[in-house]
Amino acid sequence: MRASGRTGISSWIAARGAIAALACFAAVAVAAIAPLAALSAFAAETREAAEVVGPAVPAVPAKPPSPAEAPATAPPTKPRATPKTWHATVFFSGTGQYRIIHYWSAGSSMRAETLIAGHPITTIVRDDRYVVMDRLSGKALDVERAPQAVKDDKGRLRPFGIELDEIRKAGAEKVEETKLSGVPVEVWRVTDDVGRRTVWVSKVAPRVPLRAETFVRGSSETIIFDYSNWSFDLEMPDAFFEIPSDFDVEELDYDEYEEMSGKGPVGPGPILYPDLLHGGKP
Repeated sequence: MRASGRTGISSWIAARGAIAALACFAAVAVAAIAPLAALSAFAAETREAAEVVGPAVPAVPAKPPSPAEAPATAPPTKPRATPKTWHATVFFSGTGQYRIIHYWSAGSSMRAETLIAGHPITTIVRDDRYVVMDRLSGKALDVERAPQAVKDDKGRLRPFGIELDEIRKAGAEKVEETKLSGVPVEVWRVTDDVGRRTVWVSKVAPRVPLRAETFVRGSSETIIFDYSNWSFDLEMPDAFFEIPSDFDVEELDYDEYEEMSGKGPVGPGPILYPDLLHGGKP
């Protein structure tokens, strides 16, 4: 996450009292994960593939069955192909705040929608552009992404729900296998000077996070991300990742945005995903 010199949420909120405070890693009083129908279906398919039942055996067979009469075995189950598109609903909780976000992605393109004090804020990331839209005011900010952010796209399966990859890079280890809302999961954890991060990831393909929990040592705050309603291979037209033609759009290149954001808030809403705008560490 980026600090001063960029459009931080706190500075954006201060200049726009109409919109309540929103932290990138904040929101929701802990909500139970909704039933994961898609993942449960995958688990059911796996169980069915493993339970091959043949016909009843005669009490006294006259002779062993010939090869032609032998019962056919079920064909091996093909591994599920990696989805091309993804959707999930995320519940955030932390410091008494509550927020719900809907995510969609196709390749490196992402659309995220949430409410900030009644304002429907949409974030769109596509190619070299980062867009923030307020669908209530009809205004949008269209910013050029940093070259590092565009380069980072090539190393990700999707732009969101990548907590397991992040903590494994930080040295996380698998600590247990259990179930979460009836779904078999692996639990991964890493502890460092900053705090403790734990991720529950499904064992059934495609492996996706179901919960991510961060304990921040300095503030003793616990932040929880609960993922629900995972869906895969939905049809997502190109227009879904574009700005509607009737929006009032402010376009900036990356250097212009950096200069302006150093002086105060820019655009109709905050930059909720700074790594997708600025990029991570090279």
